[in-house]
Amino acid sequence: MNFNRKSLFCAVAVATLGFTALTAQAAEPALSVATANGAATTATITGGATINNGSSYTSSIASSAAVDIMGTVKVASADVGKNGSLVAVVEIPGMGIYQKVSGGFFLPWDGQVSTLKPYASKKLGAQEKIEVLNDLIGSESNLSGLNFRVYMGYYTDGNINTLAYTSSPVSLEIKPTPAAGCPTNTTASSGSNYEGKPVCVLTGTISSDTHLTANNVYLLNGAVFIGGDNTNSATLNIDAGTKVIAPVGLNFLVINRGSKIEALGSEAAPIIFTYDDEANATASTTGRWGGLIINGNAPVNGCAAGTALCELEGEGSTGKYGGNNAEDSSGTLNYVIVKYPGQNITETNELNGIAFQAVGSGTKVDYVQVHGSSDDGVEFFGGTVNVKHLFLSSNEDDSLDWTFGFKGKVQHAVIKQRAGNGDRGIEADSNEFAHDSTPRSKPTLANFTMIGKGASGRGMELRRGTGANISNFVVTSFDSYCIDINDNATFTNGGSSATSLSGELTMNNTLFGCSKAFSEADTDPWKISSWFDGQTGNATGTADLNGVVNGPTINARPAATFTDSFFDQTDYIGAVKNAASDWTAGWVYQD
Repeated sequence: MNFNRKSLFCAVAVATLGFTALTAQAAEPALSVATANGAATTATITGGATINNGSSYTSSIASSAAVDIMGTVKVASADVGKNGSLVAVVEIPGMGIYQKVSGGFFLPWDGQVSTLKPYASKKLGAQEKIEVLNDLIGSESNLSGLNFRVYMGYYTDGNINTLAYTSSPVSLEIKPTPAAGCPTNTTASSGSNYEGKPVCVLTGTISSDTHLTANNVYLLNGAVFIGGDNTNSATLNIDAGTKVIAPVGLNFLVINRGSKIEALGSEAAPIIFTYDDEANATASTTGRWGGLIINGNAPVNGCAAGTALCELEGEGSTGKYGGNNAEDSSGTLNYVIVKYPGQNITETNELNGIAFQAVGSGTKVDYVQVHGSSDDGVEFFGGTVNVKHLFLSSNEDDSLDWTFGFKGKVQHAVIKQRAGNGDRGIEADSNEFAHDSTPRSKPTLANFTMIGKGASGRGMELRRGTGANISNFVVTSFDSYCIDINDNATFTNGGSSATSLSGELTMNNTLFGCSKAFSEADTDPWKISSWFDGQTGNATGTADLNGVVNGPTINARPAATFTDSFFDQTDYIGAVKNAASDWTAGWVYQD
């Protein structure tokens, strides 16, 4: 484990005296593992740099962001139970190499295995966390503009020759502190200032990579497109804590097919999209600007059988979407809040809070809120994108909507309407015009809490041929109904009877707490109540919520388990088990 040793300065001031245990929401990147003695090992090590508690990992951060670098060792089976020593090394080219020692301090290291010291010693379990850096802020540590290479590992019984370590490092660039002025592809708004920051304007089509830093506020002037349609592709990078505003009206942001948005916020510094008079918003404010539209190359339905490339046109002249790449990536949304979006151009031509239009599963979406949309909060137009930690609040039309063959996955979601506001909690279609068009909509949804507006509230409507696999839901305060199933194609796809199901339309481990649970019609092919009652773990009754947090009655309900690795295994239904695990705390906007 020799490094190409650079010149050493005095010990770098990156001491970390404490480390907060993190629950990673995304898989840590795998790292190559070698041993000091050259022997084979079954140990594996993963790790990365994160600004959002492990929700995502990155190799480049703004100098103002607080970053953690951490890893996980899956200890070789022969080493489990032995006395172990955990090691961590940070190399900063141009400054030197430093080893973490007891107490969380970093001291210079000469790169020789024989002089490597552990920062912690313990009896090894099957899995051990490696804690390297916590809440490091480059601009506050005089480390802006530097690159880090981080190595980690362990050895046993005090014998350094048994060292297993990462031969490939975690690499991290801390970007230089941004210079004053507007970044490339934006223009200064002369004399303008918003919340104490200069205003930079985005307009038209942007065909090269663009980086929005948090020292400015950014104004959307009209329809702003990132990249062309699978041509002149570009990436829009947005730093944590950045705010993007729009004037009232048809001002919106579109990420075109082939381009990406990399919006990596954090709990402490979410990225916010809103309108320019947000300071005067009230609890009833909705629909002030257009919203966020992401166009991808994943499959959609609605084309004639045998069509080689099915593509559709987005509402509001937002561009084409659709393709044959289910794993397409449109980038990352992480700790992003979209406030007061939605524009009704005509009754059937509308802009939602966020429109995921044929977005693929390579896109990462985690910790996202849409608040106060005049149309749907989030709508999935086909595609395969997967989402975790979604908060949809005070949206006027449907909080969550899907159509055109959506096959993604969503877990940990809150739908919260306000009194007198909102249509359905969920509106679900496969295709309005051709109910059996393929690919048929069939998302998998788990751990939702849906809180309706009370009077005239409608929970979820499954219709127009959609499929879905639904589990661990809590649905309450929708007085019209918790669930309605409509259209023969939906029933036929679900099963030949309420007790002979195909697996295409299922609901398990769900609690309905509405004054009327089911919207039944005499013409329905089978009874919705029988369908619900015949599946595992379902019940009707009181939903004892404290805000969005479960009470003891809900937590006593059995929860479904999952075989799909996307889903977190939970021992509770609903979105939030208790106050200690409340993932909405600290970042979600509340009126």
